[in-house]
Amino acid sequence: MTGNNSGIEGMPREDFVGRWIAEDKWPRTATIEIEIEIAGGLLVVRAIDDSTGELADIRDLQYGEDGVRFAAHWPSRQATLYHLLRSDEGLAVHRTLSDTNYLRRDVNADGTQKWRSGVLHIVPGHAATWRLRAAVHSSGRTDQVLGFLDDLSGGPIDSEDGSQRARWWASMHDESDIDIDDFWRQVASTPDRLIVWFGRHSASEHAFFLALADRLGDRPYDVIDVTGLRIPMTRPGSEPELSPPERAVSRMGGEALASLFGTERAMTREDRKDAAQRWRRLKSENAPFRIVTDAGLVSAPADVFDAWILERATKDWRRSALVVSDTMSHNAEPYIQAGDVMLRSRIAALCEQGRLLAHGDPRRWNCDVRLPD
Repeated sequence: MTGNNSGIEGMPREDFVGRWIAEDKWPRTATIEIEIEIAGGLLVVRAIDDSTGELADIRDLQYGEDGVRFAAHWPSRQATLYHLLRSDEGLAVHRTLSDTNYLRRDVNADGTQKWRSGVLHIVPGHAATWRLRAAVHSSGRTDQVLGFLDDLSGGPIDSEDGSQRARWWASMHDESDIDIDDFWRQVASTPDRLIVWFGRHSASEHAFFLALADRLGDRPYDVIDVTGLRIPMTRPGSEPELSPPERAVSRMGGEALASLFGTERAMTREDRKDAAQRWRRLKSENAPFRIVTDAGLVSAPADVFDAWILERATKDWRRSALVVSDTMSHNAEPYIQAGDVMLRSRIAALCEQGRLLAHGDPRRWNCDVRLPD
């Protein structure tokens, strides 16, 4: 959102105008981007959180030749007061709590102003999110990236109330702090063009895509489906070759992701309707798990992975984290199924059933487990 309203003391110098970013910007670091324009004789300010893609609501904007002041009201956290001053290092940004950052003007190679693109990439999972942000940054693009940090391949999905999912995650993971509703608020409120990334051979990414299709309804959006793609790659000392068929965005590196910019395709109305209907059917079934099959994403019972876990357990004590890791790697072809936290919950269930023995709390990674004698 922009601000161009109150407290005008005279127009600030032209050298305030531009898009300002952190000098040492890194995709996993929370940074703010600031855009300043002069339009119709008034100042226009935008503040963007690069780590989340959020746009602040700019209020109490005041400006003059000595600087710019405003309050940025963020959708997911408290408002922050900003005071912008020009300095030899670029733009000095003084924030609430006396925190100061220095931003540099972001320009094209020919010296012309670079502005926010108005494109929002939506991608599932922590790993895919920061890798795609790295790809955006290394490509010199000004797109934003919004990560979906829930994994809808497991747990209850019959309600759109994010607190239900949050409670379920809290029961699975002591350190869970996912703000699910905030993600959906950002998607609903952004005016940006949407590009959705996913792979159909990953249960979590496939579930993410279907759920998003249901939420977006008739809103147009583009997709980059990486399923089966073979990306050109060069190994040191060898001829160029193609990668194995891709299965998930989360398994791709930054260079491979960057090579896909511009390959997005628009979802047709029929495609959007079909994806939404598939998710609604899964919601009505509300099974403990959703897994990938040759027929697509389907519901599965709570014990669907138990045989895999028992195969990787032994009569000797092993850390539950190693059993989970072996289970995931041994059964990762051709599809990527449950995540580590969900498999750990099944280890706990198997211990309760007496099919595994535990030394310690089976809901924690430092627990040892083994098969009964």
